[in-house]
Formats: sequence, C-alpha cells, structure tokens
Amino acid sequence: MAAGWLNKLQVWVNPFAKRGLCLALFGVFFSLLMGYQLLHESPYHQLYGEKAASTSDIELSQALAHKISDLQITLGIYPKTRVKIYIVHGEKEYHKLSVGKAKIVEFSDAFYSGEERAIYIRSQDQILENYLKILLHEYIHWYLEELFSSAPLWFHEGMATYFSGQMGYDRYLLYLRESLVNPKSDLFRIGYYYPENRADWPRFYLSSAMAVRYMQEKHQEQWGGFWNIVAAYHHQGQIIRFSEAFVAAYQTSLWDFHQDFERYSRRQGYLYLIVALNSLIFAFLAVLLPFAARKRRRRLRNMPDLPDLLDESDPADLGDLPVAIDHTEAPEFSNSSVIQEPEDEEASDPV
Repeated sequence: MAAGWLNKLQVWVNPFAKRGLCLALFGVFFSLLMGYQLLHESPYHQLYGEKAASTSDIELSQALAHKISDLQITLGIYPKTRVKIYIVHGEKEYHKLSVGKAKIVEFSDAFYSGEERAIYIRSQDQILENYLKILLHEYIHWYLEELFSSAPLWFHEGMATYFSGQMGYDRYLLYLRESLVNPKSDLFRIGYYYPENRADWPRFYLSSAMAVRYMQEKHQEQWGGFWNIVAAYHHQGQIIRFSEAFVAAYQTSLWDFHQDFERYSRRQGYLYLIVALNSLIFAFLAVLLPFAARKRRRRLRNMPDLPDLLDESDPADLGDLPVAIDHTEAPEFSNSSVIQEPEDEEASDPV
C-alpha cells in the first residue's frame, strides 16, 4: 500500500522536479548574463561581452558575418532570425554555464545551447586554436537547428567541422590512419551520442566531417537536391525531419549510406600507406643528399690539378709565339653590310 502511494507521489513530483531544475538552470544563466552588453551586431548574429567593445571584437564580428554570408549562399538558405553569442571571460563563469551538459562540453572552448538558443565561447586569451573557426563551428550548429528536426549528431558535427575549415591536412592524415587501423565506422551506432571515451572524440569529429564530404563530393546531384528540399520547407516556415530529406534526395536509407561510407573509409585508409611511403622516400632523400654532396666535394679535392702550360714552356720558344698586330688604323665595322670600293680608280672618277 505504501509503495503504491510512493509511486503516485513520484508521478506527481517528477514533473515539478523537472520544471524546478529547468527554472534553476534558467536562473543561473540569467544571473550570469546580467553583466553582458552588446558589442556588435550583424544581420546574422549579436555579439555580447562583459567588457566594452574593442577594435578586435568588432573586426572579429565583421569577419564572422562574412563567413556566415558565404555559408548561407553556398547552401542557399537564409534564416531571418539572429543568434546571440556570449563571450565568457572567466573560467569559473564558463564552467557554471557548462555544468549539467554533456561531458564533452566541459572540455570545450565553446558550445551551442539548444535550450537558450545561444552560443557561449571562452574569451580569446583562453583559446589557442583559430577563434573565428570555432565561432563559425558553433554557428553552424544553430543554423542546422533552424532547418532540421532530429538531425543526427554526426551530421551536426560533420557540417560544423567541414564547413568551418577545421579539417586541415594534419587531421586528414589522422583520419586516413584511423581508417586503416580501425576501418569500422561508428557513425550510425552513435548517431545521437558522443563517444564515452575521450580518446575517441577526435576520430568521431573527423569521421563525421568526412561523411559530410562524402555526401557532397561523391553525390553532387543528390547533395543539391537535398538542400533544395530543405529550402522549400524553410520558405514555408517549416522544419523538415532530417531522415525525410535525406531519403528523398539520396534514395537510400541512413543505414545503407552508413555501410557505403564504411567501405569508402576502408579504401581511403590505404591512401595513408601511399602517403606514408612517399614521406619515407622524401625523408630518406633528405638524409642521403648531404652525404652525396660531401662525397662529391671529396672527389673534387682528390682530383689532380691541371698543368700550367705557360710556366712549363721553354723560354726559347717564346719567339715562335704569334705577335700581336696593332689595328689602330683599321676601320670600324657596323652590323650593316660592307660596301667594297671599286678597283679601277679612273672608272670611279666623274666624267
């Protein structure tokens, strides 16, 4: 009997507890953001900070606006709303904002909060990586939330990593190596959750970015149709389910796409062997060439000197040497043809 009353009480308490937790979190966010002021704004975002706007803040905001404009032109979808971006200067303040969220957020430099629909980023003095790319990465998360419902996590992180320019050559080599060592892709299995092991996070980001690249470069026609479908829904003020747009454009299921991408990643892994082999060859040449140059210099030093013919000649033979002739009286010639004078002087006299 008591257990039944406890269950009923729990049914009544749980909704209030959840609401209370949400209100408490909202109160924490609101109190932390009370001291923020608007630094700069554009048609795409509003930048807030605790300190007065500096020249670097304005230049950063303007550069971000250009990047966002290029992204929207590339994908052909232009949301009318703007995202709020908060620069968090204190490390403790950032920790308070990230508490209660995914574990990966606590170790991040920035994150997008779907509850507040805002971006929070550490100040520039706390971040070593490219600040503008990180901001664009988080903006893309907000952008996708405006267009899709139930978009898988690999698509979110893949779009944000790939289109923010964070997929450099070093990370591409890391992806190739990981594809060779562990060719099994895990995009489908963890489509909505980050890997539990922190060591697997870089591989997940790289695989996600390469999956988006695979969607775009290997299926260009389907990629364009995919965004046309999303744009049509957005123009009507609707948000489309990701799987619906994907299946309609690519004519395949997400599971089949995952299998195709896994085979593609396995083939890409062999490229790492070629790149590694070429690197070894160039490294070997870099070591070999100095030895070859040293050996050549040693060989030149050991070669005998040529004899000096003038010193070894007999002085008595110097009289047989040709004598230089003085041509001071000789006429000068130009590059034009020589006109010969007539031999008969009388014939040349005028009559």
